[in-house]
Amino acid sequence: MGAQPQQTEATSESRYPRGLYLHVIVVSLIGGFAVMAWFIVYEGLNKLIWDNSFVAGHAWMFPVICLPFSLLVGLLVKYAKAPSNLDGSILDSLTGNVTHLKWKDLPVTVVQSLASLFSGAVLGPEGAIGNIASKVAAMYCDVFKIPADRRPKLIFASVASGYNGLLENPVFTAVLGTEIAETKQQGLSTLPAALIGGGVGYGVFLLLHETGFADFLHLPQVQSFRLLDAVLMVPLALLGLVLAVLTALFMRVAAGFFGRFKDRIVTRALIAGAVFSAVGLFAPVVMFSGETQVQTVIKGAAGYGVALLLVMAVAKLALLSVGFKSGFLGGPTFPLVFASVSVALALNLVFTSMPIAILVAGIMSGAVYALFRTPLMVVLLTAFMLDASPDLIALIVLAVATVMVAAPPLQRLMAARQARTDVASDG
Repeated sequence: MGAQPQQTEATSESRYPRGLYLHVIVVSLIGGFAVMAWFIVYEGLNKLIWDNSFVAGHAWMFPVICLPFSLLVGLLVKYAKAPSNLDGSILDSLTGNVTHLKWKDLPVTVVQSLASLFSGAVLGPEGAIGNIASKVAAMYCDVFKIPADRRPKLIFASVASGYNGLLENPVFTAVLGTEIAETKQQGLSTLPAALIGGGVGYGVFLLLHETGFADFLHLPQVQSFRLLDAVLMVPLALLGLVLAVLTALFMRVAAGFFGRFKDRIVTRALIAGAVFSAVGLFAPVVMFSGETQVQTVIKGAAGYGVALLLVMAVAKLALLSVGFKSGFLGGPTFPLVFASVSVALALNLVFTSMPIAILVAGIMSGAVYALFRTPLMVVLLTAFMLDASPDLIALIVLAVATVMVAAPPLQRLMAARQARTDVASDG
């Protein structure tokens, strides 16, 4: 009996060694500054390449810029083994594969992420942020010979630092980390490091007065809430689920098409670049990640009209699948937000009495949850993007719960239908 407390203390010592959280703080600072530096470079070059009057006034410049960057993406994947979204799930695109991190390709990851985004591909910057932050941590672990069982803490801390600073939310990635962990024990073991890393990253961006994506939609605040708003969350969330199903279908079609070019990596990237170029010539507003283009759509919603807004939403999701399945690197969040906002704006033109923030909250939270299956992260993400009040957060929670209930039966139905299709094709 007397030896048991010593054994427990020894176990605690081995699990949380002295100095571990000093490493967590240091790698969080490095990860936070690295992501901030990448984002500053990305924004500066993006303005230089795309946000100028000459490019805006000459549509033919779209393929002139797009195709060379698409070629670069193909060359990087083929000859430099650059990472892409071809392997792994949509959720993996936010962090990279944390179990098989190769930090030595960090320079090519940076170049690949910038080339992908400058190509006009419909992909968000969050994919690059997760990959860069996680590989910075992997490099740190190798340099300081951090034992393998302790490395996940440093990786999650670095990723949390990068995301939380950019999103201006000190707990976002800690919540995400617990939800994507393989086991509850793993989630809890990395939670302290993720909380520390997130706080450090938030402080870095705050200290240097860098702005992130909090309230980036700039929608009017809801002045009063009604019981009807809660009732409407159910169909709105289901509409978001429809957007997620469309995304999954487009991903499957794109995977089948680009799978034919598996060994012709450069050709595959150039075909995607040709698609981006063609769409960009006629509808540049649906290109890129959508984080800035969504403001154009919000301000000009009445001019676009209901039908065009719906077409833009569907086109955005289709183009997202092209970028994902052709070898480019990026994330799906902002394109999905763009599509959700476009559908919400279309509904707002028909039902003018419905506050646009409520429409966006229901559709966006339903769509994002259906793809990521991380309820608390989705509530946080939607809430801070809308600068939501407690009442609006309650509606967001209701929307997420609706899809949590509705998605599993739909998933089983789709799986059964796919199984029947496979059987028929084999016969």
